[in-house]
Formats: sequence, C-alpha cells, structure tokens
Amino acid sequence: MLNIIKFGGSIVNPDGKYDNKVISQFIQLVKKSKDKFIFVVGGGHLCRLVQDSSHPFLNSAWNNDETAVRRANDWLGISVTKINSEYVLQQFQKKLGKVVCPEQILDPTRKETAGNYRVFFTGGWKPGCSTDMDMMLLAKTFRAEKVFKISDFEIVKKIKPLELAKLSGEEKMRALKAAPEIQKMSWKEMVDLVGKKWIPGLNTPFDPEAAALGYQMRKRLTMYIGRKEEFPKMLVGKKFRGTVVRG
Repeated sequence: MLNIIKFGGSIVNPDGKYDNKVISQFIQLVKKSKDKFIFVVGGGHLCRLVQDSSHPFLNSAWNNDETAVRRANDWLGISVTKINSEYVLQQFQKKLGKVVCPEQILDPTRKETAGNYRVFFTGGWKPGCSTDMDMMLLAKTFRAEKVFKISDFEIVKKIKPLELAKLSGEEKMRALKAAPEIQKMSWKEMVDLVGKKWIPGLNTPFDPEAAALGYQMRKRLTMYIGRKEEFPKMLVGKKFRGTVVRG
C-alpha cells in the first residue's frame, strides 16, 4: 500500500527552527509500518519569511514586471519547500537508512522510483502548481488509493471560501465557528465547496484545481484531512477528528 502525505512546512518548521520531535514522530510511524510513503513538504513560515524579505529586491531585479516578479517569487517558494523536504529526508535517512530514497522526486508526473526504497520525499514542482496539486499528481502517477493532508485546521467546515473572503477578521472567525463541521464528503462536494479555480491569497481547505483532479480519481482515491496529532489514527484506519473525502 502506498500512502502519499502532504504537510505544510510550518508543521516541521513552525518558527524558523526545525522541530525534530515532530519529525521523529513521523519517522516512528513509518518504521512501524510496512507500507510505502511519499511525503510532500510545503514551505510554511520559512517560505513566507523568504518571500517577504525578497519582494523589494525582486521588483528591482525584474524592473517591476508583475508577471516576472510573481514567477520569481514562486520559484523562491519552491526552493524553500525543497530545502524543508531535504532536511526531513536527511533526518529519516539517519534513523531508517537505506529504505529512504536519497534523491527527491523532481517531477510528480513521472514514475521514477528505481531501487528498493519505500520512503520518498518531494517539495514543490513548478510555478502555478500548489503542493496540494503536487500530491494529487503523485496520486495519479502512482495510482495511489490514499492521500493525507496534514493540516493546520481541525476539520473542513461547510462554508465557501469566497464567502469567508468577504468578511473582516473577526467576522470570519465567528462564521467559521458557526459553520457545520463536515466529517465525510464526496469529491463532488469538495469541488462544490472550494470552487474550480485557484485564486491567489484565498484561504481554502484544499486547492480547487487539486480537488478537480481528485474528482477524476474519485472511484479509487480517498483523502484524509486532519491535524498532525490525528495522523497516527488516519494511517491505520481508526476514527479521527477530521474530514474524509471519498467517492
């Protein structure tokens, strides 16, 4: 069985320093399992720090060309995801040795995993493609049946991101608190919730384009969404606090 797990960079690097305790917890889970794993690592806090610090210089370097600046900013973010991914990969290698592939997956659309490895890592792929989308492309390439999104929110709520975007910060918190929780949903319901088009800066439980790809694989693919504390239960099929997307 192949498990594809995507977690934000802030899960392993919440404040500019890597959390080796959290990484060790992931290592122990993998060690106890006989499954194969692909980990997709995001940029998180470190990514935002690098991008914010670099923005004035990017404008100058690219003569305020918005398209070029946006693309360069994306490449910066992708580079940070690869740095985060490489750090976690090396921690896994120290504890698990030769079962960990020493090279990151560079292209989620190509099935290049020679050798007797059962643990693989990757960061972002290319501009305009979120790590949610990278996870789904890997699921398509490797015909995975399970994907996991380790999130910074507990459970998907029944409220559309576009509706939330119109509210102030305090109103947004109240609306989220009042919105019903969704423990189980279909891929169509996820697409209906998040929409079909990625809007930069919009806070969604899942990338709309990634959700659309999930809908294409709905007959075989199940997604589990929850916080890192719930991941051990998700992995072994126990009841957990979070959202299951299936069918």
